[in-house]
Amino acid sequence: MMAELLALTLLRTQAAAAAAVLLVLLLRGPMRAAFGAGLAYRLWALVPVAAIATVFPSLSETLGSGAPPPLMGEERAVLVLAVWLAGGVALATVILLQERAFRARAEAGRAGPAVMGVFWPRIVLPADFSTRFDEQARKMVDLHERAHIKRGDPIANLAIAGIQVLGWCNPLIHLGALCARLDQEMACDASVLSLRPKLRRPYAEALLEAHTRRTGSPLACFFAAHPLLLRVKLLARPEPSYRRQTAGAATIALIAVVTALGVWTVTPRGPLPNQEISWPGRFVGDSPVDGITLPKLHH
Repeated sequence: MMAELLALTLLRTQAAAAAAVLLVLLLRGPMRAAFGAGLAYRLWALVPVAAIATVFPSLSETLGSGAPPPLMGEERAVLVLAVWLAGGVALATVILLQERAFRARAEAGRAGPAVMGVFWPRIVLPADFSTRFDEQARKMVDLHERAHIKRGDPIANLAIAGIQVLGWCNPLIHLGALCARLDQEMACDASVLSLRPKLRRPYAEALLEAHTRRTGSPLACFFAAHPLLLRVKLLARPEPSYRRQTAGAATIALIAVVTALGVWTVTPRGPLPNQEISWPGRFVGDSPVDGITLPKLHH
């Protein structure tokens, strides 16, 4: 029974996370246009919020109403959990190998500009940084990477990678992870220029100069990440006013609450280990006896 409960929880958690990714993909563009890139990036918090909401007893469980879904069987549940665990371990291994290879390239001066490390982040620069970039571009790169560290983006990337490991079998999770990292870069751009609006043009020129193919660890933060044209286009937009940003933050908080309540309301009821079923009648000898409540039998 425990394996069945865990497997059902896993399945509905994946479904809720996938629905949340679709919701964010629909809202991120309008939110970015209305409230700025920084608040649009925060929308991705809806994905773990929706997933966590499925762990709590649903509305039907709380009210004691609704019919439980059919059980998948103990053996099938154990198989589902085993496959999920094996896939998660495999993806985590791939991410660690990517991080190791990126660190080796960074030590050889063949990676960056980027931020490497999660809990003790540091800026990684290529060996030709001083010759490839002029003084003004080097300043823009430094401002961008330091903003990543100040904002805690390396830790956010670790959380994103962890969600990918937990949802390795969910294609929408991987699509959401890619878009979340792109939104993170645009949010970092906005953070840098919010206090330095006069640097928009040299900042855009530095992005164009640093335009390279992004390769490396999913835990790192890259200056020249795609989509380059969208990032340059957004640099021309003025920063939203404080009032609009406050309204945007309140809107995101409201969406998060509605999402959690929606998941909690529609989540199907899971089987209860001590659930009882009421039979309309039972025969004792040749006489039916009505109103008898019997415990559910498990085979």
